[in-house]
Amino acid sequence: MGRIRRALEGAWTKFEEHNERSQERAVAKLTPAEREHYELWEQRTAEVSAVLAAGGTPDQLGDPRLTATVLQGPAGEAVHGVTKFPRVREPIEEQAAWERQAAAERAVRDAARAPYLAAERAPVAITRIAAREADALDALADHLAASGLAARPDLVYGCWRVPDSIEVGRLRLRGGGPIAEWAVAHAAPAAAPPDSLATTTPPTALPLPPAPRPAMRVLDARERLVARAVGEPRPLDEDVALALLAAAGIGPERTLGIARLLRFEDHEQNEHDRTHEAHVRGCVLLVPAEHGDALAAAGGPPPWQVPQAQPPATRAPETPPSAPSPGSDSPGADVVVDVLQWDAIAQAVQPVRQRRAPLPSPFPYLPLTPEELLTAYLEIVGVAPADTCSLQVTHDRPFDLLGRSSDRWGVRRTGGGPALPCADGELRERMTGGHHVVIAYRDRPAYAAGRERFDAYAETVLQVRLRRGLGLRAPVPKPDGKLLKALDAAADVYELLTLDPSADDRFAPPRYCWPPTDS
Repeated sequence: MGRIRRALEGAWTKFEEHNERSQERAVAKLTPAEREHYELWEQRTAEVSAVLAAGGTPDQLGDPRLTATVLQGPAGEAVHGVTKFPRVREPIEEQAAWERQAAAERAVRDAARAPYLAAERAPVAITRIAAREADALDALADHLAASGLAARPDLVYGCWRVPDSIEVGRLRLRGGGPIAEWAVAHAAPAAAPPDSLATTTPPTALPLPPAPRPAMRVLDARERLVARAVGEPRPLDEDVALALLAAAGIGPERTLGIARLLRFEDHEQNEHDRTHEAHVRGCVLLVPAEHGDALAAAGGPPPWQVPQAQPPATRAPETPPSAPSPGSDSPGADVVVDVLQWDAIAQAVQPVRQRRAPLPSPFPYLPLTPEELLTAYLEIVGVAPADTCSLQVTHDRPFDLLGRSSDRWGVRRTGGGPALPCADGELRERMTGGHHVVIAYRDRPAYAAGRERFDAYAETVLQVRLRRGLGLRAPVPKPDGKLLKALDAAADVYELLTLDPSADDRFAPPRYCWPPTDS
C-alpha cells in the first residue's frame, strides 16, 4: 500500500511540475498587454487570498471589474458597468457659457493639483494652427519661424499633429484637402493663460524676433530603418528619432520636437461595417536651421541599431539618473520616454467623439482635455522645455474613431455633429482622437522625484492608473500566414480583455522594422 501511495505522490509531483513548466511557457508567449492583464489578475488573486486569511471579504478590494482598468473610482465604476453612467440632464450648449463652466471646473482641478506642483516649473502655453493637411507641415514651420521659436528650442516643449479628424466625410469640390491642426507647446509669456488652445498666435506675443524656418527630417514608418529580429520589441517612433538625434549630436536643448505623422483612412466591408481609422505613418524631427545638415547626414545606411528605451517606471529607485551637464551633445541614455493613457479618461468626460465634452462634467475631477493632462505632467514633474525632446497627444496602433461616435455603446455612426471652433476661428465638424500622450525628455534626479509626485496625484486625485492598457513595444511577429491568423485572434482577445471597441483585427506591420532581420 505504501509503495502505491509513493508512486501516486511521485506522479502527482511530476504532473504539478509539468503544469508549472507549461504555465511558464504560456506566460512567456504573452504580449505586453496580455502579460499586464495576467499579472494584475494574479495580484488580485493574491490580495483576495490575503484578505480571506485575515477574516475579511473580497468586497474590501473593490469591484473585480476594475482590476485591470485605467479608470478607478466613480468614473471607472460608471464606464465599466459597476454603476449606471450619469446623464447630464441639461448640458450647456451656448459656447460662451460652456467656456465659463469649463474654466470654473478647471479652477477647482488646479487647486487640487497645487500641492503636487514642482517648486521650479515653467508656465505652459499651447498654441494651435490650422492648415490644409497637405500644407500643414509647411504651416507649422512658418509659424515657428514667424514666432521666433524656431531659433529658441530651449523654450519649446514640443509640437504634434492634433489627432482629430476634421470634416469627416465632407465632399470637397474646391479649396484643397481636409483640414489638419498642429499644436506647439512652449514656455508661456507672463501674461498668457495656461494651455490656450483656440488661437493661431499666443495671447501675448512672445518678444522674439523672426527666425529662419526650422529644418525637418521625415521618417517613413514603412521603411526598414531599424534592425529587429522576430520576438524582439518593436521600437516606438521616439526611440528611432532619439537614436537619430544622438547620432547627429543634437541634444534636447537643440530640439524643437519629434512628432508622429497621422493619417485617417476609411475602410468599409459593407454598409454596416465601416471604420474611420487613425494610422501612424511615420514621424518628423524638427531642429533649428543651423542643425539641419547634421540631422540630414545622421544615421548612415539603414537598418540602424536602435537601443530599446526603458519607461521611467522600470528605473530602480536606488539608482537615480545621472544629471547631464547643460549643453550636452546628444540625448544619450538618460532620455525618458513616458507614455500615459488618455482615451480611457476621454471615455468618461467625452463619451461621444463628434460632440463637445458635456458640461457640467459628470466627473469634474478628471481633466477635460489631453492638453490639460500634459500640462499637469509638466508642472508636477517640473520638466524644463530645454530638456524636452517630444511632447504630443497621439496614437500608436490603428484606432477606429467611429468606435465611440454614438450615445449607444457599440453603435457606429458615419461622423457628423455640431460645428465646433477650429484653430483658425472657423466652425467645422470634427471627431476627437488621441489614445495616449507621449513625453520624452532628458532625465534628472529632480524629475525622478517629480514622477513620484505625479503618480501620487494621478492615483489619489484623478483615481487613474495611466500606464495601463498601452501595449507598447510588442514583440516583432514572424511574417507567415499562420501567425497572421493568430494575430487576428489575439486582437479579438485584446478587445475582449480591454472592452475597447476601437481595437483593429487587421494585421498592421510593425513600424520602422518590417520585415524582421531574420525573416
